[in-house]
Amino acid sequence: MDKKRYTILIIVLLATFEVSASWVQRADFGSHGRHRGSSFSIGNRGYMGLGHYNGAGPNIVLKDWWEYDPGTNSWTQKADYIGNNNNGNYGVLSFSTPNYGYIGGGQQGGDNRLYRYDPTSNSWTAMSNTPTTPKNTEGFVIDGKGYYLSGSSLYEYDFASDTWTTKNSAPFSVGIWNSAFSINEKGYVKTGYSLWEYKPLLDDWILRTNFPGIATSASVALVSNNKVYLVSGYGNSLSNVTKQVWEYDPYTNVWSQMGDFPGSSRRFGSGFVISDRAFIGIGTNGTNFNDFYELDPWADVNELFDQNNLKVYPNPSTDYIIFNLDKTVDFDIEIKDLLGKKIFSETTTNGLIQFFKGNNPSGIYLYHLKMNGAIVNTGKIILK
Repeated sequence: MDKKRYTILIIVLLATFEVSASWVQRADFGSHGRHRGSSFSIGNRGYMGLGHYNGAGPNIVLKDWWEYDPGTNSWTQKADYIGNNNNGNYGVLSFSTPNYGYIGGGQQGGDNRLYRYDPTSNSWTAMSNTPTTPKNTEGFVIDGKGYYLSGSSLYEYDFASDTWTTKNSAPFSVGIWNSAFSINEKGYVKTGYSLWEYKPLLDDWILRTNFPGIATSASVALVSNNKVYLVSGYGNSLSNVTKQVWEYDPYTNVWSQMGDFPGSSRRFGSGFVISDRAFIGIGTNGTNFNDFYELDPWADVNELFDQNNLKVYPNPSTDYIIFNLDKTVDFDIEIKDLLGKKIFSETTTNGLIQFFKGNNPSGIYLYHLKMNGAIVNTGKIILK
């Protein structure tokens, strides 16, 4: 029998300075307030729904499902969730892929089946059973597979084959309402104040820098520009809700505190990210909210970029394309095909990058211009 392998790495790197950020309030969530809802993004749309509200009255469990269009800043109601015998649920596990979303488990009814949402047909399909009934836990997705922890047991879901595999146990046990996310083919789980990194190729865990903020549970984790933003939550007791926002950089293993969330302090919110645009809404602090916000963590970087100074030429081109940003010496260009495959990446120190067509086929390609790791401009180029 293989022995469980894990590595503990403790690096005490902690930034206590505050980083500026900009929040924009968007259209309120399409229905009334709630908490312990579910959310994910598919393509250029976000999805949110389910959840419950109780307070001093009966427990109202919800099954409605809504689509958010960031282009029009509007919500559209979609097909109701079919899990828990069409009775709705809250505290569910959720995953998403480029084409589908997945929801399973939940606090109500003991439903241990996974359900797939297809935005094209606006329909839900029952998939295989989950190994346990996941409740009040978050998962992460790496390279076509979803992961979640139940106690210290780690389970992997293969989206292509609709099958589950039990992995090596984690060297820790998750509490309820952990936060989880993935960046660059690695998974992360925050439970209490501890942050762990999972490497699927090694089936191995590494202990990272402890979370320095208030929230031990029920925060929203949003990944944008290869960093995670942990928003709100509660610390040790449900009444100790917070508006704190913390940024984690996996490359430096450093936490940095940002300006507070502008809405009411809350726990059990929900959020999603669309093309590095991060959104958060709903949740509760005793009052159930339906407000909705977008985070721009790179407000200061955006101020450095002037669209009028950017020249992309010749475009279309049969040979090469030049990216020239006057008055700026440091920026990155990343080019992808329409399927999302990266074909080119380069950093400049003189304000100019030249991309050659080479063996790439003729067609339309998308580029991202980055400054300090943040995407500040996108566009398309045409190769003939």
